[in-house]
Amino acid sequence: MENQLYDVIIVGRGPVGLFLACELRLTGLSVLVVERRSSSEGVAETRAFVVHCRTLEILAFRGLLGKFLQEGTKSPWWHYGVLDTRLDFSRFGHETKQNFVLLSPQFRTEEIFLERAKELGVDIVLGIRVESVEPSTTSVTIYGTSSSPDGGARSSFKARGKYLVGADGVRSTIRKATGFEFPGTPATHTGLTGEATLGVPMPYPYIAKNEAGLVIAVQLNIPSGRARLNVFTPARANVPDSTPVTLEDFNEALQEVTGVDYKLSNPCMLGRFNNEARCVDTYRKGRIFLAGDAGHQHLPAGGQGLNVGIQEATNLGWKLGAVIRGYAPDSLLDTYETERLPIAQGVVQSTTAQSVLFFAHSGPELAIRSVVNTLLKIPTANHDIAVGVSGFGVSYPKLLDMILPAGWEALPEAIAGKRALDVKLRVGNGEEKQLSDYMRGGKWVQLRFLDKLAGRPPLPAFEGATEVVDVAEVLEGKGSMYRGALSELLIRPDGYLGFGKR
Repeated sequence: MENQLYDVIIVGRGPVGLFLACELRLTGLSVLVVERRSSSEGVAETRAFVVHCRTLEILAFRGLLGKFLQEGTKSPWWHYGVLDTRLDFSRFGHETKQNFVLLSPQFRTEEIFLERAKELGVDIVLGIRVESVEPSTTSVTIYGTSSSPDGGARSSFKARGKYLVGADGVRSTIRKATGFEFPGTPATHTGLTGEATLGVPMPYPYIAKNEAGLVIAVQLNIPSGRARLNVFTPARANVPDSTPVTLEDFNEALQEVTGVDYKLSNPCMLGRFNNEARCVDTYRKGRIFLAGDAGHQHLPAGGQGLNVGIQEATNLGWKLGAVIRGYAPDSLLDTYETERLPIAQGVVQSTTAQSVLFFAHSGPELAIRSVVNTLLKIPTANHDIAVGVSGFGVSYPKLLDMILPAGWEALPEAIAGKRALDVKLRVGNGEEKQLSDYMRGGKWVQLRFLDKLAGRPPLPAFEGATEVVDVAEVLEGKGSMYRGALSELLIRPDGYLGFGKR
């Protein structure tokens, strides 16, 4: 391993690191994933458990959604700042089948992605503590130490890749070792979080806010049978993160808010969460990139962190593949930052706003909750906030002119950079297919509308990286983006509209 030059090294074997590894392997790159943990024993099973609509569409594009649906719990609504008026995701039903939130424990997300990564041939090494990074003009070398799962003697570790991605979470070693700035604001409030077994039944998902505090609780299908609990009370609002959390204190706080003694037992990973808000000012330093929580920190409000990270991995993966395989210039990699950093900054801003709603316990703060709750009863306001939280509001309208294929052009403004809707198609041989059937390989998808081609031969836009599909008819869904004056349409590997032909 020390003598092998990988195309990409990823530090962090969480959902973002694993999904990025899969995306890179779809482009044919060699990938090494390095993880500090030697096992998942003793780690909370739920952690990031909310999978939002756009992420579900991405999973459908890669053929993974079915595995998530087998065990996850669907909810047509989710909360915004723990307000009584919920966000209604069912309203998206006219344009997508993924018009719900899926509650799925992180241990299962990692299992699915790990299984896929192994199928695709990703190299994974556990028990590695990265200690330093050495970039050069052609590669990046990481140095660290490794230990056996039983905690035996440590040995030195070294690996080299053409590019390095830090997907190692909020406390990212890669971010710190390579000098990425992490500006933001410190925490003003803390709450309690963890998993425990309940001795008294609780309705799920349980989301409540009152003058005594707030509770967000879910019971997911996890081996331990524990529930995931987040609790905030004003009396504990300013306890430092470093202060240990006892089961007795957790149970007492839960009872203060709910009025019920849930008789907690069998706890795991009891700790504190806060509303510290930070975001890097760049996603790239030469051959080094950040993805997921390594680049942003915020209140875990509404479960947006996991989803932003998965969408970042989907954006970065195909671009690294295109550059390393030689059909795109290095400047394409700069668009990872220009497209994704504003999204991350927006999420940090949104969750910061929600923190006021989360931790409200004084007169002025409670008044703000009341006003925003009333606003969310207005259908258009509810829809607009839901669009942002779901990920459906993301678009990339700026033309990627550095890779514009010959004979292709920018799309009309109304659809430029919009997400591709997963419609049903009748293809040239008469079969009925979903667009997602052609997205599984992580390639560009080139739709050729037969009624407008006048016998034009099928020429792939990117040789070896394009799935060409002859479309006889768009059969269902909100397919106006596929029914305009264009004779051909190119969909990016990450599921957004790219280029067109008249």
